Amino acid sequence: MALAEGTSVISVDLPYDNYNLQLRGADIVSRDLQLQRVGTELRGRALGSVAQLTLKKDGVSGAVGTSPVNLKVRTEGDTLLAEGGFIDGPVTLRFSPKELHVYISQCRYELAFAQGVYEGRRSCDSRLLPPVRFSVPPDLRERSPAEQAALLLFALAPAAK
Repeated sequence: MALAEGTSVISVDLPYDNYNLQLRGADIVSRDLQLQRVGTELRGRALGSVAQLTLKKDGVSGAVGTSPVNLKVRTEGDTLLAEGGFIDGPVTLRFSPKELHVYISQCRYELAFAQGVYEGRRSCDSRLLPPVRFSVPPDLRERSPAEQAALLLFALAPAAK
């Protein structure tokens, strides 16, 4: 299936699963997400529940179903940092052109950037399994830090289940 013009994709390749998160302007679509950015909010469905998040300069707040989202977001140079609560519990995220480190749903991702993709292991897998591969479109960095953090965490949330 061809992607519509102007569609960017976050691609997640796990040992037993793979999927894409399509970024079509204000629309974010995957098998688990149907979100739309309206002003400073992300609204729609996420992971089987209604989602409404507010994107602020220094964070993301709101809820997915009855689960709260309360992230603090900041940048240090070219690195995006986020920490707080996201759906199922505490999360941390460090995203830069060289690395992606995420803790979500008791899984830790330690991915390094090489040859156009972030690749490495996650702590909730056996060391014998193939590595996780995660690709991010260059235009993701054009979105606000709060939206970047929310989209990266939404991309990994189904994988950590």
